[in-house]
Amino acid sequence: MNHWTVITDATSAVQFIMAFAMPLMGLSHILQPKMWRDYFQRLHAKGAAGVVTRTFSLELWPALIIVAFHQVWTWPGFLLTVYGWLLLTKCVISLLSPRMGVKSLAMAEKHDDRGFVIAGIMLIAIGASAAYTLLNS
Repeated sequence: MNHWTVITDATSAVQFIMAFAMPLMGLSHILQPKMWRDYFQRLHAKGAAGVVTRTFSLELWPALIIVAFHQVWTWPGFLLTVYGWLLLTKCVISLLSPRMGVKSLAMAEKHDDRGFVIAGIMLIAIGASAAYTLLNS
């Protein structure tokens, strides 16, 4: 299958999108941790409103897309599936218990840039697993 032609199934489409989006976000976390720390600190200062902004702008839509269209439970594709379910769980908790979501945002103030670098490495790994699964399907 030529993967540069039109993607015809939802699972492959999700893998294709995440193979680009995850490494981009991951590299951004690694190369610009101060930018991300500042962003999350500003969201934290907004309290529950910051939780809503983070959840709806960064987390809910990718989580729903992955959960709805990427139920792959074999190696390495399951990494993206598990990430989607964990992210959706985080969204539900944050929206139903905003205090926990605000506490999560506070981590940007308590920790240095290493947390964002580690998150960036994880995002790149998830994106790489999506690319690998797509190219070997």
